[in-house]
Amino acid sequence: MTSAGPFTQCCVYRCISSWLPSWCPTSLSQLKDAEDKMLKAVKTQFSRQDVPISNGNYVWTIAFNTKGYPSLPPQPQSKSQPHPSSPQPSLQRCPRPPLVLLHGFGGGVGLWAQNLDSLCGSGAVYALDLLGFGRSSRPLFSVDPKGAEEQFIGALEEWRDRVGLEEMILLGHNLGGYLAAAYTLTHPHRSAGREEGWSCVCVHTVCAYVH
Repeated sequence: MTSAGPFTQCCVYRCISSWLPSWCPTSLSQLKDAEDKMLKAVKTQFSRQDVPISNGNYVWTIAFNTKGYPSLPPQPQSKSQPHPSSPQPSLQRCPRPPLVLLHGFGGGVGLWAQNLDSLCGSGAVYALDLLGFGRSSRPLFSVDPKGAEEQFIGALEEWRDRVGLEEMILLGHNLGGYLAAAYTLTHPHRSAGREEGWSCVCVHTVCAYVH
C-alpha cells in the first residue's frame, strides 16, 4: 500500500476543514425537537418509546399499524439503570411480517419521514435508532470492526426478542443496509422472505462479506 500523495492529502484536509466547524455537540432536547419537526410530515398515527435491552441500553423505536402485533415492552423507569426483569412477549407469527427500518450512518428515525406514510400502506412498520445514533443509548463499541458489527447485530436481535417478533423484513439504508445483510446472514430464520429467495432490502449500500 502506498501513502497518499500531496494532492490527496490536500483534498482530505479541505473536506474535513469544510464540515468540522459545523460539527458541534448538541443536547437530547434539541435532538427531540429536531425529530418532532421532521416527523410532522407523517400523517399516519404512530407510537414511540425506548425498548430496553441488556446492560442498561435502550433502542428508540417508533411503530406504525401494530394492532394485532405484540405490544412494545414497558419503558425503563431510568435510562441510567438496567430495566428490571419483566415478562417477555411471546413470539408469534404476525398477520404479516412487519417491516423494520434501519437508518444509515449518522442518521435516525426522522430521516424516513418522507417515506413512512407510503411504507405503512401495507402493514406494520417499525423504525429504530441504531445504538450510538439518534435517541438510542451510546455504549462503548469495540475498536475491532468485527466486534463492533457483532454489537450492532446483537442489539438488533435483542430488540426483536424484546418486541416479540418471530420474523421481520429488514429495510436498511447505507450502514443500515450493511447491518441488515449481516443480521440476515447471522439469523436467517428471523428474516422473512427467505423462502422466496430474498431476506432483506438494502438501499445505497455496498456490502463486502468475506468468509
